[in-house]
Amino acid sequence: MELNYLIGMVKRRWWLILLPALVALILTLPLLGAMIRPPVNYSVGVRFTASQTPTAQNAPTFEDLSYIPWLASEYAVNNLATWMRTDSFAREISARLETQGKSVSADAIRAAVTSDSARSIMTFYVTSWADEAETKLIAEAAINVLQNKNAAYFAQFGAEPARVVPLDAPIVVPVPVPLAVRFGPLLRVVLGLAVGLALAFLAEYLDSTIRSRSEVEALGLKVIGEIPK
Repeated sequence: MELNYLIGMVKRRWWLILLPALVALILTLPLLGAMIRPPVNYSVGVRFTASQTPTAQNAPTFEDLSYIPWLASEYAVNNLATWMRTDSFAREISARLETQGKSVSADAIRAAVTSDSARSIMTFYVTSWADEAETKLIAEAAINVLQNKNAAYFAQFGAEPARVVPLDAPIVVPVPVPLAVRFGPLLRVVLGLAVGLALAFLAEYLDSTIRSRSEVEALGLKVIGEIPK
């Protein structure tokens, strides 16, 4: 009986069920191309060390020549990793690319760049960029900026800038397409169907129309005749 009731409700309210799904389908039509052929983005990550090697004249003891440089390296790495996420670092990369004939805005670079650090190792990332060749150029420009511009932003280094050494070659790899890009339009249509079903149930609940013999008998009334379809 319940199944028959549900089938009858769907037959009566089919238009209300399909309407939200149809609206969702129309709104997602521009995104179907990205779902079928998602755009390919690229990323790159490069690890570095950073240090200032003391000389025997200003570091006469074993502690000065071993422990303190390692400790200073951690401080340098932490601060340089933070610098990579700033506007000034993005502007320096943009200016470096400009000298190579590539015009890339600092805002776009900052949005795509992040960093991390652990002990005496820091990592530079380009998380997602549309052009493979530009991704590599950004990483190479970042290496150049880290090696040659760090003293301009950190007075602690004094006249001798920190020695920044890349541990990896900037190898560009494709970024996996997010599931939201692949299945987002389909999920919107499914959500539209769910909303349509909810609206149909609500409309059925608020509808006081009597449609069957059982509904009349549920009111305590006797049925004396029925008119078939």
